[in-house]
Amino acid sequence: MAEVKRQGYHSPLRTEQAARSRAAVLSAARDLFATQGYAVTTVDQVAARAGVSKPTVFNVVGNKATLFRVVRDVAMAGDDDDVSVTGRASVAAIAEADDLDGAVRAAAAHIAGLCERYHPIHRALTRADAALDELYADAERQRLMGAGHVLDRLTAHSPTRVRREQAVDLLWLLMSPDNYGRLVVERGWSLEDYRSWLAGTVKAQLF
Repeated sequence: MAEVKRQGYHSPLRTEQAARSRAAVLSAARDLFATQGYAVTTVDQVAARAGVSKPTVFNVVGNKATLFRVVRDVAMAGDDDDVSVTGRASVAAIAEADDLDGAVRAAAAHIAGLCERYHPIHRALTRADAALDELYADAERQRLMGAGHVLDRLTAHSPTRVRREQAVDLLWLLMSPDNYGRLVVERGWSLEDYRSWLAGTVKAQLF
């Protein structure tokens, strides 16, 4: 008698429950990392706030270091979808703008939105222990790459007045969540004020 292979069983309900648990875990972890930092936060605390068991945290996301990395990635991208930051509509809008002014405004909106989401996690990352040094260095490298992508979309509208390497460095600096934190979080600027300052500074420095 020929051997009959059993078909794998896929449960939409189980998949949906896992997705809800993952979202709850990531939300809880983000809140805890942002408010009390990386070192103090525990997986037990994340599980309790998310309303799930500790094994569930490991199953749907991972250990504490993985939790922080995923929370960071979600904060940068805006959601948990498998789409890179540079593949997002906010980046595409820069190249799709009608002129340089529109492109600069789109770039400022993209950077401001990213910083608004990411700043609390960036602050936790910069205050963490040596265990996250590599992740911090990776974040800096990613922002430099992101600056290059943004610049490519801006220069589709107009060449810069400085050489490309310097233009990328200036954008990397202006995109830093530290600037957002000092102006918006510490000095109380509105997000619109920050976007306007960022757009004006990008245009003045690069074009």
